[in-house]
Amino acid sequence: MIARITGTVVDLIEKGVVVETSCIGYAIYSPVNLTIGEMVTLHTHLVIRDDAHELYGFETPQEKALFIKLISVSGVGPKTGLHILTLYPISELVRIIKSGDSKSVSLVPGIGKKTAEKVIIDLKDKLKDFEGSEKGPAGDLVEALLSLGYKEYQIRSVVSSIDSELPLQKQITTALQLLGK
Repeated sequence: MIARITGTVVDLIEKGVVVETSCIGYAIYSPVNLTIGEMVTLHTHLVIRDDAHELYGFETPQEKALFIKLISVSGVGPKTGLHILTLYPISELVRIIKSGDSKSVSLVPGIGKKTAEKVIIDLKDKLKDFEGSEKGPAGDLVEALLSLGYKEYQIRSVVSSIDSELPLQKQITTALQLLGK
């Protein structure tokens, strides 16, 4: 119904933003880290439930398509799908799913071992159109940063910029330095 919204970010809400366009403010849940006053175009997906109509917005059509695939898995709702995309960049998530790394999927709040395995089983063969990263697992780094109390959006902003070839301790030190700025 609402495929894309372009406008100005006028407010930050929990797990999203309010984007104003044509004098209407749309509350949009999004994994994108945005700031007030920023002009943005979000590719949206409308989820209609009995008690709410919710918009979820993404930077690219590919991210939106991956979100739709994630929420097609039984046990993965829109909020959980958003958590997954907030925690991992698209290419990293695709690599995790294609390689069968259920441990990394289970690091997402709200996903247990069984649901993580279900995500892997249901989506492993459905991600042919998506490219995964060549980098090794960032799961241990993500787990360490989550245990230190960092939020998903903070972790996402640094994990993709850290060389996965470094020893884990050096990765954590680098991530903490980046998060401290």
